[in-house]
Amino acid sequence: MQLAGWSDNINYYDLSSEYSIRKAEPEEWGVYCSVYYNMHYNGFFREEGFNAPQRNSFWIYKGESKIGGVRMAPNIIYHLFNIPPFNDSFEVLKLLKNILIKWSDRTNHIKTFEVLPDQVNLFTRAGFWPDEFRCRWMQRPTDHFKVIWDNNLIIKCPQIRENEMGDKRFINEDEIAHCDFNSFAGGFEAERRKKSSLENFIPSEDPNFTNEILTQASTLVYDKDTGQLIANCRLCLQDNQAAVYSIGVIPTYRGRGLATRMLQRALTDLKDKYPILRLYVMEGNDAESVYLNLGFVPGVQEIQSMYIPANQ
Repeated sequence: MQLAGWSDNINYYDLSSEYSIRKAEPEEWGVYCSVYYNMHYNGFFREEGFNAPQRNSFWIYKGESKIGGVRMAPNIIYHLFNIPPFNDSFEVLKLLKNILIKWSDRTNHIKTFEVLPDQVNLFTRAGFWPDEFRCRWMQRPTDHFKVIWDNNLIIKCPQIRENEMGDKRFINEDEIAHCDFNSFAGGFEAERRKKSSLENFIPSEDPNFTNEILTQASTLVYDKDTGQLIANCRLCLQDNQAAVYSIGVIPTYRGRGLATRMLQRALTDLKDKYPILRLYVMEGNDAESVYLNLGFVPGVQEIQSMYIPANQ
């Protein structure tokens, strides 16, 4: 779809007679974002540079004064911040919203992600609807654990194949899909990710966001007697840091410490390779107690996404 006024090559765009946005050099923009975005969040992700070059980073100007920054593209806006002493975020967000509506495909929502507490009211006033999920990142340093598995279990790592088109898929993706479906279907995670059928759980994307180190630190747990995959923990890259992409245990095998041991194995295998392991947990998820008991520290609670509804 041709979007009015939008181009990846935009360097300057007037928001009004007074305000404009100008394309930013990602590294310098990242320094400002890491200071001004939200110190509770930035302190938690203190090694994050906010400078990935593929993202659309802009300075916000009032006249010739640089007063803030934002990342935005059709149907998406995030990492909005002010540079003190400027503080009229609402006026700026209204103008950014007007441009987004012109740029975006209005058959889809316009979204902002992982909205922190100090900006929830700001986006609400600007017409963004909050979704129902409250989440937070948790993290802890990698470390060495002595992981002991029961004799009736078989422990493996996922394997990834690459086809002639360069697409990466798990070799045993059907097994993983059945394990995830049995672990999550009807629960919080399935609802949050809008997954309701077995086909929704086929892991088609996550291998593209991992590497050999993270694959080897991921775990597949099989019941030796039945050969069934009963639990799995898959790791991925999140802003070049190790993160848990998915961890699940099918209901009949819960309460045996499998989630704890899969995480301990990940933390051990990643020691001296990645300093920190992160995971994203939804408020109300029973697994949060497992993470806390393992020493994962919770960050700032967020609304997972807010959005301007699509036109019907």
